[in-house]
Amino acid sequence: MLAQMALRYIVLDFDGTCTQIDRAYQGFLADYQRIVERANQLAPGALAAAWAAARDQVTAASPDAGWTLFEVPSTAPAAADPYILAFEVAALLRRQGAIRDAPSDAHGLAYAANPAPWRPEVAEVLAALVGRGLRVGFISNSEPRGIEARLDELLAAAPALRREVVVLGSAAKFKVRELPVGAAGPGPDHRAQFEQLAGSVRVEGTVRPIYLRRGAYFDALCELWQRFDAAEFASAETLVCGDIWELDLAMPHALGAAVHLIRRAPPFSSYPYELAQLADPRDASDDLTGLVEHVDRLLAGGRPAVAERL
Repeated sequence: MLAQMALRYIVLDFDGTCTQIDRAYQGFLADYQRIVERANQLAPGALAAAWAAARDQVTAASPDAGWTLFEVPSTAPAAADPYILAFEVAALLRRQGAIRDAPSDAHGLAYAANPAPWRPEVAEVLAALVGRGLRVGFISNSEPRGIEARLDELLAAAPALRREVVVLGSAAKFKVRELPVGAAGPGPDHRAQFEQLAGSVRVEGTVRPIYLRRGAYFDALCELWQRFDAAEFASAETLVCGDIWELDLAMPHALGAAVHLIRRAPPFSSYPYELAQLADPRDASDDLTGLVEHVDRLLAGGRPAVAERL
């Protein structure tokens, strides 16, 4: 049975989607390198040549090479953004024997020292989405208090708008895992939707499979719908916006949500296979104004009918 579903919920990624990584990545990568040097008792700049060579090697291997965090199935391209790239460069240097230690706090320290600025249109876009009667929330791998604080500052002059925006952080979108037996959270209906997901899919443009069964991300989506008082499993009433296809959008898309891809800026440009997953080229844009246009198309009835699961 086919049904046209109303759009009610907008889910935003944070890093890269709502921030300008292209204005922060150089400082982030330089600080990350310095932190690795200190952890390995190396002089400042001692790793420069090896770091650059490893960076180029990882970049050339991506997207066929993936993120190896926690040594689990790779769940994003190895050079999709500077945060993943830095981890992979340090991991490669360790495998090569150039360093002994890839410190676990390197990301947090370099990230805090180099905050990527908001996209200039974010406040206006949030106001436009809420003004259209939509519920808006962030789901991010980043720590929630940091996002909350930045939203407080961004929307200081619009407290009513700020109260409308929900933040769920530390979402671990990169984790491929099942829903544990007896776990609190999604009810039987939600679990059934998750269990219909394929384990992975293959797409042209990368040799890696795209893993869909990301239980932590699924839990975060369900929690957000609960925070919004959604009456049921609400994927068909949801649009998810992100900048990395497999990390942010592949699972929601497989669950029946609408998706919008923010094209990444050089030198971390979106890969062709990511753009090829979109049914309509207008479902990708260079900034968030394209998301508002996408929303308006859906609200005007431009969304294709979706299969209603019985």
